[in-house]
Amino acid sequence: MSTFIRPKISKYIFENAIKKANLTDIEEEIIEYIRYIGTFTQPQIVKALNLKARPPLLSILCEICRKIGNEIPEHFAEVRLWSESVSPDGVRWDGDLICSSTFNIDGLRLAPEFQTTQFHLFAVHPEFFTGL
Repeated sequence: MSTFIRPKISKYIFENAIKKANLTDIEEEIIEYIRYIGTFTQPQIVKALNLKARPPLLSILCEICRKIGNEIPEHFAEVRLWSESVSPDGVRWDGDLICSSTFNIDGLRLAPEFQTTQFHLFAVHPEFFTGL
């Protein structure tokens, strides 16, 4: 895994991009909720917001991030490069715009494929957290 530093923007710029992104009500609710709780799994959000299982929440989150990313294209391009660089498989994940996988104290990714959790565990980037 590379130590490429995650690109960051201010909360103000991010929130302006959200306003311009023409998100649906449910897309806004998803973003507001994950920003408030800070850490989450896909099943947790589906249950909390009473969402349908299909399409998968993580797919919806990627679509939301692409809409927001269209409003901040240079930053989104940098995030995508960073995402690819930190991925164990070298694959970018557009959800990295707002949140990323978490790691335990031993540096292991908290995900089923690493046998550390039942579900992928994500954390909202600190500059976008609103839960306090």
